[in-house]
Amino acid sequence: MIATLVAVLGTLAGTIVAGLMQHLTTTRTTRAATAEQRRRALADAIPALLAALVRHREQQYLKIVARRDGLSDTPDTRQARYAARSQVTSAMDTLHMVTADRVLLTLAQEAVNAAMALGDAPEGELDAAGLRARVAHTALRTAGAERVYA
Repeated sequence: MIATLVAVLGTLAGTIVAGLMQHLTTTRTTRAATAEQRRRALADAIPALLAALVRHREQQYLKIVARRDGLSDTPDTRQARYAARSQVTSAMDTLHMVTADRVLLTLAQEAVNAAMALGDAPEGELDAAGLRARVAHTALRTAGAERVYA
């Protein structure tokens, strides 16, 4: 009778340990999959924002050159600038949806602010404004890569 009781208890203990191990393995696998999904989303969101910032800065530089050349603004050029600005906004929205990393979001906002300020910079401050935008862009790129490859 005692041998049977010991055998039953051993079987129950084995079943409990096996179930616990399976639960731990499933939890780890789920966490790893979630972390990989977040990493991929971030790996998509950061370059999308960087590309949108480049496109926006390009449109601002075209506006500045046209102004220097005495060319008037046209509906098409305004539409292109507004579209570029909207892409920045959309890319920033996506970044906010894929990460809660305050440092990364702050760097992203600084890059956005610097790019947006470029178009309104006075002629004498254009070089400095352009440098600020490029430095902020590089800081975001570096921090984004660090998080993606962490």
